[in-house]
Amino acid sequence: MKDHILSRLFYASTATEHYSPLEIGDILEACRRNNPPLDVTGMLFLGNGYFLQCLEGPRANVNTIYHKILKDQRHTDIHILEFKEIAVRHFADWTMKYVRSAAVIEKILRETRMKEFNPYELDTVTLNMMGEAFRAYVEPTTPVEKEGGGCQEENWVEYHGYVQTNLVLHLLRHARHLNQLFLLNMIS
Repeated sequence: MKDHILSRLFYASTATEHYSPLEIGDILEACRRNNPPLDVTGMLFLGNGYFLQCLEGPRANVNTIYHKILKDQRHTDIHILEFKEIAVRHFADWTMKYVRSAAVIEKILRETRMKEFNPYELDTVTLNMMGEAFRAYVEPTTPVEKEGGGCQEENWVEYHGYVQTNLVLHLLRHARHLNQLFLLNMIS
């Protein structure tokens, strides 16, 4: 029965290089594929060269994913910031919510007198304030222009912190073949 106890794990790590929106999209795509069968949800933030990630779900499944994360060469210095039992998930509706705007935490940085985002320096209170800010954050829906101008309903890309359609990831992977690069500029 202990395997079904809900847990929340926050960890910090240092990115090994600067990642493009396409590379972040690949990470999120893997999360969308791998997390649902394990009943794991969460959030990912990349700022100032650091990853901050939250994983929520059954304890054993969160541990399984975390051990895979430890082997990922895209980051180093992986440290657990918090690991605890929870009654309710913060990110229940997200296989992996991606928060791409540092503006979400600017107020918290000011209030805590942090000069810049560094997750290794977060205390539990500040970490949970950031988690709550990330949970509440919603990006607006953004249109993708079609060739010749204008937008079609099927071309709308809905952002809730990350790109939700495989079509957009496909277009990003083949952007060098597109005449217009509006999509890349919007995600950057």
